[in-house]
Amino acid sequence: MKHYLKIIAAMVIWSTWGLMIRWIGLPPVLILFYTALIASFTVPAVLSARGELDLDGIAGAWPWFSALALSSLANNLTYFYALGHTTVSNAVFTHYTAPVFVALLAPVLIHERLQKITFLSLPIAMTGMTLIVGASGGFSLSGDHTGGILAGTASGAAYALLIMISRKMSQMLLHHKAVFMVLWITAVVTAPFAVLTPHALTAGTIGLLAVTGVMHSTVAPLLYYSALRKVIAQHAAILGYTEPLAAIPLAALFLSETPTYGALAGGILVLASGFLIVRSVARD
Repeated sequence: MKHYLKIIAAMVIWSTWGLMIRWIGLPPVLILFYTALIASFTVPAVLSARGELDLDGIAGAWPWFSALALSSLANNLTYFYALGHTTVSNAVFTHYTAPVFVALLAPVLIHERLQKITFLSLPIAMTGMTLIVGASGGFSLSGDHTGGILAGTASGAAYALLIMISRKMSQMLLHHKAVFMVLWITAVVTAPFAVLTPHALTAGTIGLLAVTGVMHSTVAPLLYYSALRKVIAQHAAILGYTEPLAAIPLAALFLSETPTYGALAGGILVLASGFLIVRSVARD
């Protein structure tokens, strides 16, 4: 049970990404660089303090780390592209096709048997997400949105790969190594953009970047990766719907975006799908 709660806690933290990106006001690739740079030091510090910092086996697992880092970068960059080239609703809806990809690919790629509870909870979560997106009034399939929709779908596929690779590495007891290796690779890959993109850092911006580096790129990943040792990819993917769901009250509180009845109904369905999963685990 506690591992499922870790997944939910990580998703709640990540649900504030939209707020932080808006408040920081830098291009997303720069935010990725600075948060990865900060966390590439804080994660090893936390693991060292807990006596869990272990670099053995990194060389032999390099293909896994590379695949995980590429999936992470592809997920973030295609999702950010989608947010900039179609409606937020389109971007969110296509991004959260990830659980469908996991349900289809996990039995093939990581030999994870599709569970009965997935057949029940996944359609409920998808229906809830559709209500949330539709209630925003931003869903559009016009030609001008094609690039963004395709990018959003690609981000969903990359997110699915990220979940499955993370699950596999957690089973291999490489979860802690995976966290800081992905951060270091992300920092190196995005560094040229930080150097070439003109920008200014104020005290407020630095403070917000420090918060995201600690919370979004240190605390949340450590919770998520450690939980995947016990939580199968299908369940982790469906519990991922907690992230957009938690964004609704946050937007209402900080951005004065009042949720519609449709969004609230969708949120109830998403919560119901997560409850079904957690209850099935509690019974086992």
